[in-house]
Amino acid sequence: MLTFKDLELAIFQNDYSHKIKMNEQWLEKQMMLHPVLDVNGDPAILSMNFMGIPVEFSDDVKDFELIYE
Repeated sequence: MLTFKDLELAIFQNDYSHKIKMNEQWLEKQMMLHPVLDVNGDPAILSMNFMGIPVEFSDDVKDFELIYE
């Protein structure tokens, strides 16, 4: 199973991506395994962006997929 770290590495290695297609259930599992915290240690709320790239939720992907347009 891919993790948030895999997503970050994929973005750094492919800086031409314009959108991330992400499975919402995968995201929920990742948030349970590795909660994203803000500077105060409180749970951060993720927007529809990840590292500045728009996110589209889809059941068509197992975890995530970078989209190039």
